[in-house]
Amino acid sequence: MQMLFRMKANSLLFVNSTAKRALGKELLPKKYETKVELRDGRTALLRPIKPEDEPMWQEMFQSFSEESIRYRFFQVIKATPQMRRRYCNIDYNKEIAIVAELSEEGKKRILGVFRLILEPNLKTGEIAFIITDQWQNLGLGSAMMRHMIKICKDKKLESIYGFLLKNNVKGMRFMKNMWFAIQQLDEETVKATLNFNEEQKNKKKNAGLIVFRR
Repeated sequence: MQMLFRMKANSLLFVNSTAKRALGKELLPKKYETKVELRDGRTALLRPIKPEDEPMWQEMFQSFSEESIRYRFFQVIKATPQMRRRYCNIDYNKEIAIVAELSEEGKKRILGVFRLILEPNLKTGEIAFIITDQWQNLGLGSAMMRHMIKICKDKKLESIYGFLLKNNVKGMRFMKNMWFAIQQLDEETVKATLNFNEEQKNKKKNAGLIVFRR
């Protein structure tokens, strides 16, 4: 399933690498770790990204198809050392990045990344994510989205949003299933928004309809 978004985090501007590494380690929110079982029976660890993940992040990026890269970044790009540092060394006061880590036969790999950039008002944020091609359609994307939504609610956000290409049909279907509202911005781009208050209202409404039908 192509569930890939562009976001402000695509910017490759970053502060001093050493300072960012120290900051990332200091603010790493370990309470955001959890394990999820995939449809094939394997278990993945969802946890915050850290500077030590740079080699695994690079390996993950190299496994992406051109289509996956285009859906995530809106263009086909190559990973650079600067980009790798930007995505693995973050300030958890301003953003959250969750990776899915799989350990098999003594080897660890990253299967996907969900990232949230907080707006200055701390009431909303922009979400972006990507699951490696090999590990799509195993329920990982849904599990990571639910985990990120829990984190957003823990941080008292009121809503989150992301952007995707209009031809990303599977991505839009996924977002609708996760209660996001889809708004077309132009001929190529749509915006997906999840208002947490509306989400609860819709779930209660649909639950009531199910009970009524019984």
